[in-house]
Amino acid sequence: MTTLIKNGTIITATDTYKADLLVKNGVVSEIGREISKIASEIIDAADKWVLPGAVDAHTHMDAQCDGMTTVDDFETGTAAAAAGGTTTVIDYAEQVPGTTLAQTLEDWKNKAASRAIVDYGLHLALCAVNDSVLAEIPGMVESGVSSFHVRLDQHGERHVNDAQLMEFLQCVTAAGALACLHAENGEIIDLFQRRLVAEGKTAPKYISTARPPEVEAQAAARAISIAEMAKAPIYLTSVSSAHAIEKVKAARDRGHLVLSETCPQYLVLSSDRYEEAEGIKYYCTPPLRPAWQADILWKAIASGDVHVVGSDHRAFNYAGQKNLGRENFTQAPRGFPGIQERLSLICHAGVHAGKISPNRLVDLACTAPAKIFGLFPRKGTLAVGSDADMVIFDPRAEFTISKSLSLSRSDYTPYEGMRVRGSTWLVLQRGRVIAREGKVMGRPGGGEFLARSKFSSPL
Repeated sequence: MTTLIKNGTIITATDTYKADLLVKNGVVSEIGREISKIASEIIDAADKWVLPGAVDAHTHMDAQCDGMTTVDDFETGTAAAAAGGTTTVIDYAEQVPGTTLAQTLEDWKNKAASRAIVDYGLHLALCAVNDSVLAEIPGMVESGVSSFHVRLDQHGERHVNDAQLMEFLQCVTAAGALACLHAENGEIIDLFQRRLVAEGKTAPKYISTARPPEVEAQAAARAISIAEMAKAPIYLTSVSSAHAIEKVKAARDRGHLVLSETCPQYLVLSSDRYEEAEGIKYYCTPPLRPAWQADILWKAIASGDVHVVGSDHRAFNYAGQKNLGRENFTQAPRGFPGIQERLSLICHAGVHAGKISPNRLVDLACTAPAKIFGLFPRKGTLAVGSDADMVIFDPRAEFTISKSLSLSRSDYTPYEGMRVRGSTWLVLQRGRVIAREGKVMGRPGGGEFLARSKFSSPL
């Protein structure tokens, strides 16, 4: 099957130009002016951008959190991804105590194999750092997993101490992989939450008090310091605050390889949402910050100190899940949906607001995550030989974000009512149309598992 995309403006992380693009056997076979070859399908992309298929490096499908299961499995979650222009997800395969990393990998691949509509890779999220887990890491890298994750916001038995963190970083780096870290100080968060509960301060407006930006900055500084001693590159997930990004920038100025990711919610939402009657809908970790902090994150994106914008899609229902925490936020699961809205939000709040260029949008949402996580140039760019994953995007189209447009199973979207400019029109995976104007034609099981190459610095 051949597909010809004509008259569009191709945008990559580095270039913008008008050209046609020919797809054969699922890969880009030719890019040029006025290609006139016969094709099975011709798509007119006049007045639209032709972007690489977006790569979302931070998703949680069919996952457990706070004793509850997310409402999106790989079928509904990747349907929402496809509708929004994401053609590859890298999901967190979360190890359960008592299981091996090999078993965790197989369990997650089995969850996705018959359901995923888009292609998928996997991070392995460790539940503990010990000799048996560390011994498995080199074998997992050979199986196509080149990133491993630990959370620093745990306390009690799951707390990762400094020596364990050092061993984890050294082991992952020696295996040719990348260490991913959620940076918040779990012991201090536990202390703050226990005090708040004792004082009866459990309304959603106290979420920010329980997890202030200083606990994020302290954990980021701790992770960076130990990574420097270990001579290990690190990737900080879900950076939300000026306090944490200050630590990232200082380390990068010293020459240490610290890669960082933020999420759309930290760029377009703010902590005043917790004051609303249904404020628990917006409970995520790290929590939303005051609006001025978004300006700092946008500046860090522009300066290159933030490399990726991932959705952190962890979808729950308000009814029966999130609303359990209306009176006591500690009873609600943390996280919310956002994979479908990601590209439009970055375009609207970044490109149209004059904060970033269209090329930087592509870098944040497509190219940088593909490079960092061992998928480039197969994914993340439009070049001869790359997979023909692409988004035909209308930068001028305006729409209002609404649950009625969302393909996530969640019964709400945190971005409800936002008027945005920039909309996904058509999405192709390996040359086949899988979504058109918010309607998904891709089939469950059509996505492929992506074995990723070892980590190589993209900078």
